[in-house]
Amino acid sequence: MSTPPESPLTTTRLSPGPLPLATLALVVVAGFAVFLAIVTVRGGPSVGDAYGVTKPATAIADGELSAAAHDQELPQPAGYALLTSPFVVALRPLVGTPTWCDAQVGPVTRVFLPQCAPAQLAGHRWYRSQGLLGVLAWLVLAVGAVRLLRATGAGEAAEALLVLVLAAVPAASDAVVETFHPQDLVCVGLCAAALAEALRRRWVGVGVLFGVAFLCKQFALLPLVAVVVAAPGNRARLRVLAPAALVTACGIVPFAVADPTATWSTLGAVNAGGVVKITTGTVLGMTGLTESTKLHIARDGPVVLALAMSLWARRRAGQRLCSPVPLLGLTTACFAARLVCEVWFASYYLLAASVALLVLDLAARRVPVLSFLWIAGTGVLVERAGGIPDTPLGAALAFVAALAALAIGLQAVPRRAPVPRPAVAPAGG
Repeated sequence: MSTPPESPLTTTRLSPGPLPLATLALVVVAGFAVFLAIVTVRGGPSVGDAYGVTKPATAIADGELSAAAHDQELPQPAGYALLTSPFVVALRPLVGTPTWCDAQVGPVTRVFLPQCAPAQLAGHRWYRSQGLLGVLAWLVLAVGAVRLLRATGAGEAAEALLVLVLAAVPAASDAVVETFHPQDLVCVGLCAAALAEALRRRWVGVGVLFGVAFLCKQFALLPLVAVVVAAPGNRARLRVLAPAALVTACGIVPFAVADPTATWSTLGAVNAGGVVKITTGTVLGMTGLTESTKLHIARDGPVVLALAMSLWARRRAGQRLCSPVPLLGLTTACFAARLVCEVWFASYYLLAASVALLVLDLAARRVPVLSFLWIAGTGVLVERAGGIPDTPLGAALAFVAALAALAIGLQAVPRRAPVPRPAVAPAGG
């Protein structure tokens, strides 16, 4: 008799139960306190790139879609601004005060005023409470990651460890204090929640969550490719892709109608103006290709690589690919594909691969040595380089680290069980 495919919840009965919700809430609060303390000690939310997410959020809160599309300077959709704009409305009149968190305010002041810095950048009226919203984005990351780990049945100790480690992962705080990119925290958290729904076979929820995640950052397409290929049939794939496309359209079309040029420019993310001087950030960055070509490779290469790896994994593992460890391994490799093809290697780019490696270790019921070493090693690499490696050696080390994460992920994809051959009766009976 052939061995049936592994169910996504098969291991739950063999391991300790999940943390009770009340206990989990306390652990998440404790983790957030640790994260907030780290952000505070490191100088608070950065002003860098904050324009690109806070101005659109305020414009959306004011009902000005054209202004929001025009202010969306970062190469990504306006999903994070859409998600935060209701909070901007609800928190007024706090929003709009002439204050903001930046590195010029000392750590003692931040202990008492972690959400604002008096008399800083008076013209930046949209910053004050949105700086705090950026810190709160960590909660989305933590809840999504825990939900994913819970779907694997890893147990209460693993869940508690995951939350506390996420609070200390350098890439998580880097996304707030190095360059203000809370949208990366939100995107990774939503991708993790979508993967949890995939393990539970709730395909419509998978599509909705991936759609919202894509509206925050386009790299959500990478784990979506893995899930679509791993899904157990075309019906399941359609139930993922249809709601994902609908959610994405609902988040993009209004801006495209209000300002089509700005909307499609940021969505395409291939404007070379911001990287014209980057020549040693990665192995790709060191090549003699034009900056526009580099950006096209950086944006499209990970998707092509993720699709190729997913098809290989499906052929290798069959229906077992949609069970916890194989799917997490493939997802880790897909996140690492972005690092392999990038034109530069900013510190917060490490977040998705760091979280995926950590969850993979815990889901596989092993001490997270590999993930800890990878997180620590890449963290040292980018911190020594001031956030982005800028030498050929640094670029080479970043490339090796990306390949290592990709290899660790693919190693978790098992070979499908062979189909036993029927016994042949001896001749002459």
